[in-house]
Amino acid sequence: MLLPFVLVLFGLISLGLVSSLYALTTTRVPVLRTPGALLDGLRQALAPRPGQLVVDAGAADGRALAALCAEPGVRGRGYELNGPVWLWGSLRLLLAGRAGRVRLRWADFRRAELEQADLVYAYLMPAAMPALGQKCLAELRPGARLASFMWPVPDWTPARVVPLGRRQDPLFIYEIPPGQCADRPADTGQKLDHPPG
Repeated sequence: MLLPFVLVLFGLISLGLVSSLYALTTTRVPVLRTPGALLDGLRQALAPRPGQLVVDAGAADGRALAALCAEPGVRGRGYELNGPVWLWGSLRLLLAGRAGRVRLRWADFRRAELEQADLVYAYLMPAAMPALGQKCLAELRPGARLASFMWPVPDWTPARVVPLGRRQDPLFIYEIPPGQCADRPADTGQKLDHPPG
């Protein structure tokens, strides 16, 4: 009776480890959670409005996304490739009664659909920032924002930088400029001519 339980548990742990390793090698980004002490400051700095869609690229356990979508009417969609972390975050949102407006998808942020997003939030690593910047510039509408905690997007000029917490960690806030071609495919290999700034 105990052996089937042990085998199932071993299988789930193995699947979780494989998923975590795959996520790390594919994105080159470990699981990074926005510190809980900074969530109020993050929400105040970005202040999404009712009716807006917030996308979290690399949502981890969904804590930052949930904080950004605390205002009634703000919708959220997060992308997390690490299976166990995605499952934990999804369960947290479900138990908090937030799963209707705020959803986590078990997927790579590079496959995210950003066309409808008003705000994209990211706490990634420097190696992932060029791809995120190119994707946002290719897919986001003019006036949409990209906010990156800790790491800037190379060759972009932020609209503003907000220091968060005791350590004054930077939150880089960018705005997609008017006239940007939002229907250009993200994978054309073309160099984007007009990064913000």
